Amino acid sequence: MNKQIKEILESEFEKELFESAVYNLNNIDNKLRYNNFAYSIRELSRHFLHRLSPDENVKACIWFKKISENGKPTRTQRIKYAIQGGLTDKILKELDFDTVELNDEITSIKKTIDSLSKYTHINENTFNLEGGQVEEKANKVFEELKTFVERIILYRKSLANFLDGLVEEHMLEEVIFNSYENVGMLARRYSVDHSEINEYNIVEITNDSIIVDVYGEIHFNLEYGSNKERREGDGLDISKSFSFQTKIRYEIDESFPSDKFEVDDFGVNTDSWYGEIGDE
Repeated sequence: MNKQIKEILESEFEKELFESAVYNLNNIDNKLRYNNFAYSIRELSRHFLHRLSPDENVKACIWFKKISENGKPTRTQRIKYAIQGGLTDKILKELDFDTVELNDEITSIKKTIDSLSKYTHINENTFNLEGGQVEEKANKVFEELKTFVERIILYRKSLANFLDGLVEEHMLEEVIFNSYENVGMLARRYSVDHSEINEYNIVEITNDSIIVDVYGEIHFNLEYGSNKERREGDGLDISKSFSFQTKIRYEIDESFPSDKFEVDDFGVNTDSWYGEIGDE
């Protein structure tokens, strides 16, 4: 299970903290080895959740309300952000996403992370445990951590996949109209015939944006020859397509996809053109 947990942790700090927690567990000469291990795992769960839901991002969400005394986001609010970002339940309901199941899942994940805290208490029942007891209790901690991490990752992917289904390719094709400077290097004049989307997927939901990675091809007509040559029929037109990759950042709005969006600056990959020339 150790290998499975390490594989689903992303940051180097999280992986190193997990390895240190396991090291504590294996230190059989330390009577507090189980307690130190359990405390480290609880802290690991806290860092994992804080990485997915920074204070400033959670507080910037429309749905955020100050509940804690210090004004910081609660665990429930952090879990909510880690899954749905700034999307409100109202918006998700209008998109026909099951918000009842979503909130039940958030509550269940909250109980899982809370359960990790109980393992950190030091008393006669948890101090200087024998080897068999350590293994039994440690396996429970491992399982709770694995469940906590996996459920957040899986549910946020589930929501992203649901939203992917609401994005139509023709919407993206209409968005992908830009100035392609590196194509201009291949011909004095060119025109865009059409764009074609090969793949797109939502990669992040922040407090104010839904970010979509887009991969596709732009089909161009490259025009060669001077105006005189072209009038005399000596010009040349070449149809050519080039691949591109960019991001579209949709503003979180009453509807999705929103009419308010930004497209990252991008060019197209013209390597294939130079490869063909080099092969001749």
